[in-house]
Amino acid sequence: MLTALFLGISYGFTAGISPGPMLGLLITQTLQRGWRAGNLVALAPLITDLPIIVLAVLLISQLPASALGWLAVAGGLFVLYLGCETALTAYRYAHGAAPSQALSSPIPAGAASSSVLWRAVVTNALNPHPYLFWGTVGAQLLIRNYEEQGTSGPILLLLGFYAFLVGTKLVISFVVNRSRHCLQGPLYHLVLFLSALLLIALGLWLFAEGLRSLL
Repeated sequence: MLTALFLGISYGFTAGISPGPMLGLLITQTLQRGWRAGNLVALAPLITDLPIIVLAVLLISQLPASALGWLAVAGGLFVLYLGCETALTAYRYAHGAAPSQALSSPIPAGAASSSVLWRAVVTNALNPHPYLFWGTVGAQLLIRNYEEQGTSGPILLLLGFYAFLVGTKLVISFVVNRSRHCLQGPLYHLVLFLSALLLIALGLWLFAEGLRSLL
């Protein structure tokens, strides 16, 4: 049982700190809207991953390779859109808008939270990496631990994985938010713009990755 928990912790921690669309989105949303927004991004996998895991265990091995390619293309385009929107926010702030006014649409807190969570859910749902992990390594680990330890094996693996996947991202969001209060004037604009470039680069990478698998 401890082996399943250790495997879950190891893979969850690695996934939590690995550069990718979700990490880029977490940083940009924390910079723009604060720790609460970063928390929502960190929690998004808890909403999107259950269908992915079920699909991986039951069906993903039977899907054509092109399915993940098209998913990567769609995900890349969406992340590109998020990066361009963040760059626009940085541009508005650089030209005199306050950080709260620089957001593309000033909206109430509840609606803003829904918007952040929606973006995070869509980003993760269109990100091919959860599908690749659960469709290859993850599904095999779940099945093998079930065969060796019964239901407790997969449960411990999933608990360890998501505790450290989400926990790592919550810590990153906290650190970014604390740094955010130290960022003023041109420095804030620069960090926000660099975050936008990160999202754009990740979007292009996802898009190119999808095209390579389709060609």
